[in-house]
Amino acid sequence: MASLEEVADYPLDEAQREQLFALQRVCSVCWSTRDGWPVGVTHRYLWARGRIWVTTSRQRARVTALRNRPESCVIICGDGTEMGPDTTMTIKTTCAVHDDRETLEWFYDEFAKALEPDSEANQEGMKMMLDTPRRVVLELTPVKYISYDGAKLGQAFIDEGFN
Repeated sequence: MASLEEVADYPLDEAQREQLFALQRVCSVCWSTRDGWPVGVTHRYLWARGRIWVTTSRQRARVTALRNRPESCVIICGDGTEMGPDTTMTIKTTCAVHDDRETLEWFYDEFAKALEPDSEANQEGMKMMLDTPRRVVLELTPVKYISYDGAKLGQAFIDEGFN
């Protein structure tokens, strides 16, 4: 039986993870600095091919850091979605940095469709905006999922008579 004190006993299942990926478009990408400090930044992201994909400019310090230390993580919360703020997921990841034309063009197209699904004109505008000389795409490959479903914990409290 799951413990009412251990939130790790209430993870998201695979279908819930996929639902969160489909509903949420914002994540935090975290990495370490050369002196070992953890840092992160919020990105809009694309979930495709079993990976998290984000974009930035190659001159950002995070690009050098992630090339040197690809161990990273992505944090996604259900806040602002129908899943709610008590749905959270941290994904331990490894990062690959891409600047090849094939990956960039694939990403621009899929990212624009995901963020502007109802407007081809907006998709085209977004692709033009993204296509800059210093643009890179970060591919964050999941290594481990750590998640929490507050609704499952709430139901456990009800089931145990703590309502």
